[in-house]
Amino acid sequence: AYQVSGYPQVNNGTANQTINYDYVTSQVVISNVSGNNISASFDGSGYFTIPSQSISSFRIKCKQVDIGTSAPSAYSVCVALTTIDESELL
Repeated sequence: AYQVSGYPQVNNGTANQTINYDYVTSQVVISNVSGNNISASFDGSGYFTIPSQSISSFRIKCKQVDIGTSAPSAYSVCVALTTIDESELL
């Protein structure tokens, strides 16, 4: 057996968004390029604040990322996807 890098997927947005993945993530990187704070949640559990003009990286296994904004805010969500089907994540 061998280990491989994750398959990348990028989503951009400016408003509240729920992103569902067919495969489990191994890493999530959120880039907030706006002047407003945004919030992020993974699989519906607790929210993290991503400060304006910053990048946050999470080594996390999840199948859904929720982005919340109180005002139009430009951001990017880049994930590394494994080959583990989302239905196998408990």
